[in-house]
Amino acid sequence: MISNKYFVVLAAAGLAISGAAVAQTIPPIPQSSPVRTIPAGTQATLPSANFQAVAAGKSILTAASPGTLGADGLPSIENAQAGNVAGLSYYCVQKKLVLGTSPIVAARTIAKRPDVQSDQFYSLGGKGLLQTAGGNVFDISTLPKDKRVMTCNDIIKKAQSFGSSSVVGH
Repeated sequence: MISNKYFVVLAAAGLAISGAAVAQTIPPIPQSSPVRTIPAGTQATLPSANFQAVAAGKSILTAASPGTLGADGLPSIENAQAGNVAGLSYYCVQKKLVLGTSPIVAARTIAKRPDVQSDQFYSLGGKGLLQTAGGNVFDISTLPKDKRVMTCNDIIKKAQSFGSSSVVGH
């Protein structure tokens, strides 16, 4: 009986030591490359290394950008085309901003459309960037969570309307 107790203690100590050794082998995050932030109330241009180029001179708008939100505190989804809606649907599902099977079905249905797969705004939508008037994009991650959820619910409704208004080829 005593040997079993010692074995458990030794095994636990061995696991703790091996876990510490593994943790020490993970390289630290380099401090030489700080994360760039966007000051409130400004617009940033799309970094070409991270996003597809939308068009020269277009900007990423944030919740702090003047005039980007409606009276309800939400961005307009009116200008979002099928490709952008499909990408945003995927983003909303992955970020768990919408729940259930209906959003998943809507995202998959609209993503099967040939015009969606070749749309440059599809990949931007997958990063949480909403197509706006004038070709700019709005970063929905800059919204408070409750507003992101409301925006995603609107996006899913729009995805469902796109899905039901066209025939998807199989």
